[in-house]
Amino acid sequence: MIMEKGYMKVPWIVLASVVAVLVLLVWGWGIARAAGRPVSGRPTGPPDAVETRDVLALSLEGATELALENDELLMRAAEGVKGAIAGMREAKSGRLPSLSVSGYYGRNIRKPVMFLPSDMADAFGGVTRIEIGEDNDISLNTAMTWNIWTAGRLSAGIGATASILEAMKYSEVATRDYVRFAVKQAYYDILLSMESLDIAKKALAATEEVLRITRVGFDQGTVSRFHMLRAEVEYENRVPQLIEAGNMVRQAEIMLRRRCGLKQDTPLDLTDRLVAGVRPDDMGYQISMMRSGSPEIMALQQQVEAMRHSLDLEKAERWPVLQFGANFLVQSQWSEGYLPESKNLARSSALTLGFQIPIFDGFKAKSRIDGARAELRSAEIELERVENEKEMNVRVSWLMLEDAFSALAGRQKAVDLAEEAHRLALVRLKNGLATHVESLDAELAMTTASAQLAQALYSCNIARAQLELVTGIYGYSEKEILGEGE
Repeated sequence: MIMEKGYMKVPWIVLASVVAVLVLLVWGWGIARAAGRPVSGRPTGPPDAVETRDVLALSLEGATELALENDELLMRAAEGVKGAIAGMREAKSGRLPSLSVSGYYGRNIRKPVMFLPSDMADAFGGVTRIEIGEDNDISLNTAMTWNIWTAGRLSAGIGATASILEAMKYSEVATRDYVRFAVKQAYYDILLSMESLDIAKKALAATEEVLRITRVGFDQGTVSRFHMLRAEVEYENRVPQLIEAGNMVRQAEIMLRRRCGLKQDTPLDLTDRLVAGVRPDDMGYQISMMRSGSPEIMALQQQVEAMRHSLDLEKAERWPVLQFGANFLVQSQWSEGYLPESKNLARSSALTLGFQIPIFDGFKAKSRIDGARAELRSAEIELERVENEKEMNVRVSWLMLEDAFSALAGRQKAVDLAEEAHRLALVRLKNGLATHVESLDAELAMTTASAQLAQALYSCNIARAQLELVTGIYGYSEKEILGEGE
């Protein structure tokens, strides 16, 4: 090194070496980051690439429990039951006495006066105006009112609110049934889409094997270009089907997460599979179960009862009301001090018995009675309509389930035969005993049979869920339903 003018001069070759080393270090660090390797002992990449959520193993029963806990419509129905309970308590309060306390305080800035006739002025020294009262005025009143006889108004009101409460409870049970059906449908949709995805994967693998054998034969000159193109076209047709099947699985999972109240980034692992189950009971038995156990019909029956009580309430408005009352009054006036003296306190009490008889109200009561009678008839018609609709839905659902079981018969055997035929077609193709078109036809028959089996199993489960929904066979007795919330 060379010293010049008091400082050290570094040769240019040393500086160039240092710069080259720094460039190499920066370049290597950039490559390491691009490759995703940790730099300085810390992980790189987005957080979701480092941390993953645990997979949720979910059975159909578990999914149903989650939905019953998190469904907003069911929460709303529960709040409706609470509101109906409050309404019934309000109606019952009319049978109890009503007690109220009221008070008053006034400060006279200028006292009120009483005017005297002129012929009396001489007796008061010629004064015709006399101030009355004191500077402070206070009163305290306690009153009690009790309905002794209301001509059936209270009984009708309590009966109407009690029927509304029962209807709301049955409606909550019906909502619960619809939540169960929605979860089952979403769960079965995922199972069907997963089966379709598995079938698409197998079909793609089988077509790929045929394409591989065809390419080998084409390279050896034993297969024509036509058969080569035919196999390639069939393979390319299978690729979009696999992508579509995967998207259907993801769409069905989104729906199930929504039904269960789960976050959309929760991975799912369904533990149940599509099974046929048992055949339904006789159609007549299903209809009788619907008429005796459907919560929707029971809710409408209670609404009809509520309308009957409302009609009785409107009829009772034509009759008199008898009330008993009592009050206790304390009042005082004073000018000196902050509180009145005991000698300035005045007390009074009274008992009253009052009645009110409607004579003529401009036909208001008659109009309200006619309106209540029309609402009652409308509720009865709605009950009859729903009963007929339910019976029709039970018959249709039962026949759909029967059709699904009929379609399922022999499907598994058809799949076994198609798989064996496809295996033999591949063996014959490898040995030069079959054409490539025959192998592709065998693969198509196997795929069709598998898809039909999955669809038949799905139809059995959906038809059974629909039959359970319209029948209402989840085991809620009338006593259990009406006993909730008391």
